[in-house]
Amino acid sequence: MTTEQETEPVYCSEGIQILRAPDLAEGGWAQRTVTDPSRIGELEELYASLGFETTTTGLDPSSFGDACTSCAVTACATYVALFTRKPEAG
Repeated sequence: MTTEQETEPVYCSEGIQILRAPDLAEGGWAQRTVTDPSRIGELEELYASLGFETTTTGLDPSSFGDACTSCAVTACATYVALFTRKPEAG
């Protein structure tokens, strides 16, 4: 008789640190997504058209955890995080 062992899924983003995230959060920025840099321009335009300010920052490769393998080194290391905030009134 065979028993199936259930395991929790491990997501690549688990534990990955985003550079400058604490400083950005203190400044009122909200993280929206992490994506390939070739797509970030589209998202910046979209959020700007909705009235948001945008900024981007990189990921910290030293925080890539056990779930990350060689793909993280080649792909995720170049990814960027998009942050938005509403412009300050005034």
